[in-house]
Formats: sequence, C-alpha cells, structure tokens
Amino acid sequence: MGLQTLDRAVAVLRELAAAGDDGLRLVDLQHRLRLTKPTAHRLLSSLVAHGLVGQGGESRRYRLGHELAVLGWSVSDRQQDLHRAVAHSASALAEETGDTVVVVARSGFDTVCIDRRTGAYPIKALTVDIGTRRPMGVGAGSLSMLGMLPPQESDSILQAVAERLPAHTRASMAQIRAAVRVARDAGFAVSNGYVTERVRAIAVAIRDLRGDASVSLGIAAIESRIPERRIPQLVNALQRERARVETRIRSGSPPRPDPSERRAGHAVTR
Repeated sequence: MGLQTLDRAVAVLRELAAAGDDGLRLVDLQHRLRLTKPTAHRLLSSLVAHGLVGQGGESRRYRLGHELAVLGWSVSDRQQDLHRAVAHSASALAEETGDTVVVVARSGFDTVCIDRRTGAYPIKALTVDIGTRRPMGVGAGSLSMLGMLPPQESDSILQAVAERLPAHTRASMAQIRAAVRVARDAGFAVSNGYVTERVRAIAVAIRDLRGDASVSLGIAAIESRIPERRIPQLVNALQRERARVETRIRSGSPPRPDPSERRAGHAVTR
C-alpha cells in the first residue's frame, strides 16, 4: 500500500468516526475527501474486507468496523497509562470542585471525549458525551491543545477544519484564534459560552511521553459557577493535576483507584 493510499484510508476512518452511528454513504465520503468514485469504492472495499469498516442496513451506509475495537484492546498497558492517569485526576477534580470534568484526546484534526466525571453540584454542564468527536477549535480542551502548538501549525489546523466549525461552536473564527492566542500566553484555555450558551469551561493541555499535547483536562459549569474570581482557583487545581499526571507518565507509576463518580442532579446539556 502506497503512502497516499494509506493516508486516504486513515482519512476515511476518521470521517466515519466523526459520523458515529449515523454512518456515511459512498457519495458522502467521496465528496468530503475529494476522491473519485472508483477510488472511494476501492478504499472502502479494502477496509470492509479487513473488518475495519462495516456496511449494513437498508441505507447501506458505512460505519467503523468491529476489528478496530479488537485492535484497540490489543494496545499495550504502557500506551494506555496516559488515559488512566488523567481519568484518576478527573475524578479527583470532580470531587474537589463539584463540577463536571472532561478529558479529551487529540485525533488528527479532531478531538474525542474519552472521559467525563461529574461532581456534587446539582446543576451539571454536560455539553459533551464520551465518544463525541469534534473538530479542533471547539471547546476549552481543544483550545488548550492548540495553544501548545506553534502558531503556524495551529493556524493550519484551523484552516483545515474551518468549514466544519459552525456546526459545533457558537464562536467565530476570530474568537477561536483569539482564544488560542490567550491559551498560548496564559497556559490554559477558557471557553465562554462557545459550545453552549451560559456554560463556561477552563482546560489545560497535558503532554504525553513524546512531549506532545495529546490530551486535555477541563472543568465545565454553568456561567454563574465560574465567575472571574473563581478562575484562578480552578486553574491552580487543573495545573496541579496536570503536573501529577505528567509525573505519573514519566515514572510509569500506576494511578490509585478512581473516587466514585457522582451522578445526582439536573443537567445542562447541549
């Protein structure tokens, strides 16, 4: 398989991941990836043959295949340390702050929510579900990771996802770029109602073993729960947990068991 074919196959998998259970038609993938119909059909046929993509139902839409889950289960424990370490800190922060804590991981030009913990405060800001995939530039976690990149690289990513952003965020491109600049200077990102009206979120990016900002840890709540005077307190808590996570990753120390997740109360949803 040539590199161009491999790149296209990965692009197909990412588009299907973004589509979720709805899946995509052949023509959808063809147009989104600017492929000819024979090329798109050839790629999908190969991915289906390997179990990486499935097709079924009356709509004949394509979706991610079961083999991807099997491959995921085969990832070594060492590679999963980052997720476990961040998950522990997410539980600790939810317990400490009483608010919703979200962990998102970078996947190409997208982010995927890989964990969410809720605190004791009865009104919860549940603006994203585990497994939700959104383009970079959406949400405080994504903004924090973009702020860790060189300006030219973050600008290039935002240009690549520009057409997809309006479906996921209330912020303009100018607001997103400004938020990334602030995150780069401050070391943390703030989303002021960019995803859901009257919901504020704060996040920090976390570096993996390679030094890449591949995961973020954030706190979200209704706006009245995060007034300006409380932001320094939450930032300090996030930065403390970031340091703990990065120390765990470098040392290879396993995290302690997670505190129980609290679920009671009403939710503010997207």
